[in-house]
Amino acid sequence: MKRTLLLLSLISLVSLGSCKKKGCTDPLANNYDESAEKDDESCTYDVAPAYTVPTTYAFTDADGNSTVSYGGQTSRMDMLSEMTSYLKTANNGGAQLDEATLLSMYDNSYTGWSNQDLVENGKQLKSKTALGDAGVQGQFESWMVGAAAATPPAEGYLQAETGQEWTQLIEKGLMSACFASQMTSNYLAGIEGDDNSVAVDTAAGKYYTEMEHHWDEAYGYFTDAVDYPTSGVDRFWGKYANNTLETLLGSATAISEAFRTGRAAIAAGIISDVPAQVAIIQEETRRMVAGMAIHYLNSTKQKVADGETQNKVNHYMSEAYAFIYGIQFCENPDMSSETVNGLLAEIDGGFEGFTQSTMSINATIDAIAAAAGLEAFKNDL
Repeated sequence: MKRTLLLLSLISLVSLGSCKKKGCTDPLANNYDESAEKDDESCTYDVAPAYTVPTTYAFTDADGNSTVSYGGQTSRMDMLSEMTSYLKTANNGGAQLDEATLLSMYDNSYTGWSNQDLVENGKQLKSKTALGDAGVQGQFESWMVGAAAATPPAEGYLQAETGQEWTQLIEKGLMSACFASQMTSNYLAGIEGDDNSVAVDTAAGKYYTEMEHHWDEAYGYFTDAVDYPTSGVDRFWGKYANNTLETLLGSATAISEAFRTGRAAIAAGIISDVPAQVAIIQEETRRMVAGMAIHYLNSTKQKVADGETQNKVNHYMSEAYAFIYGIQFCENPDMSSETVNGLLAEIDGGFEGFTQSTMSINATIDAIAAAAGLEAFKNDL
């Protein structure tokens, strides 16, 4: 019996000694286990990207044809540029504005564009404002009517008696209600439902798929520059994203990289990578709009502290007002329309009273920063 037990013990020891720790034994694997003695086929490896993200917004098909097209968006940028330039002619003793001219610029029934390619080109700002919301369109038209009815000042900016500067409300307001809204709530919000299997119409030179084209159109509302931010930083969101917002939030880099990455994924047919880039652009756009609202509220405080004229203080406050107004037009906005309008109602009582109250400005900054997650940056924006 003793010999039998001894034999069994020896067999057990041998068996235990022969058991090797299992795991991944390949040093090139992500989960390599240097203590593993026997490979259990659990090794995992980095998968090489199926596409390369270019440094510029340039994409072609297999035959070398460009698949990028956002001419309609560039046209609308050009329209707003000309409208803004016209509005500014009423500053510093300029000529009175014409209501019909402003309204026709807005719906593109205008024929006096300096860029004649805009005449009857089928594009307009009005139809793209707030996804076609008639109430918001009416708000912009009322600002245009108000600007045209006002007498240009001998010096300073054209402003309402209560302080609103129509040029800023219209330009900065449409940057959000039209450009940011179309970018985040129209094209990108519905991108996953687009077809990406065939080109739209190669015979007509449309070598892009529906998904590629809609992605391009979203990009075109951010900037018209293929090599952004090397260029394209002179107007609208391409300009503002590349200034203070880039320094503090990295807005220009994050948005442009996400646009190029998402477009490369679409071109390669890796649609599973697209939603993450959509989320980045939408989030960064919300931060961008809110960040600019805070920036101009801070600028307003500084102008008051510097002893600037009320006309100049109102200029900065009008920019802040327009960006606050624009918060509601981003996809999944940080503030509801009701909340935004509540903030604006406090300002509408009169710019002078509001701007002279540091407490009122700070309370507005705090509310926006808390909603947008910008508390850490609110004093530096």
